[in-house]
Amino acid sequence: MAVIVSNAPVAKDVFRMTVSGIPMGRAGQFYLLRVPGALDPLLGRPVSIFECSEESGDATFVYQKVGRGTAQFSLLLPGQTIEAQGPYGSGFPLEPGRAVVIGGGIGTAPLLQLVKELRASDPARIIEVFLGFREEAYCVSDFEQYANAVSVNIGGIVTDGVDFSLDATYYACGPKPMLRAAAEKAQSANARLYVSLEKRMACGVGACLGCTCQTATGGKRVCKDGPVFDYREVQNAL
Repeated sequence: MAVIVSNAPVAKDVFRMTVSGIPMGRAGQFYLLRVPGALDPLLGRPVSIFECSEESGDATFVYQKVGRGTAQFSLLLPGQTIEAQGPYGSGFPLEPGRAVVIGGGIGTAPLLQLVKELRASDPARIIEVFLGFREEAYCVSDFEQYANAVSVNIGGIVTDGVDFSLDATYYACGPKPMLRAAAEKAQSANARLYVSLEKRMACGVGACLGCTCQTATGGKRVCKDGPVFDYREVQNAL
């Protein structure tokens, strides 16, 4: 059982929650979170890691209030508890060299830990971050601590500002239209691109097959085989 350290809004219907007492995860992994004793919803909600602190042992999540489960999360106060199963999933590979990180909306949430890990693995590498939001930006200053450059797009198409011809590894997380656009540009430029997919998940370990998606090599479970994939493997699912 995790203990709530803080839980506060950072934008309309977007909250930042820090908890203590859970195993540390890697960038791109997720936890199944659930309010203790809740019967509706009965199952945990998958929420990606925003940041893990090795120093404090705390983990931070940025989540959007979109249904009953996340509405319950938004009411939790410091000192209260939350069930946190995980971490689950494969996470992002830390490729050497220059990195370009692209996030859209709440899909920006899994990317801060990625930028932190990229910086820690190579302090000299160039890291460029492109963040897209529909109406209001949030958590931008967190990315600015670790990236060489952070570009924010509000109300537009974030991938339009990204140069896919660089000798770099590209990482993306966001709504399907954004991922589809990134995949098309990566294919045209023959760029290396990893994408993080979002699907409804129940068990987190691949047993229920509820999050299966079709890939170039057959059905894959997003919770166990992903949620991070080489874009070429899942391009037809975008």
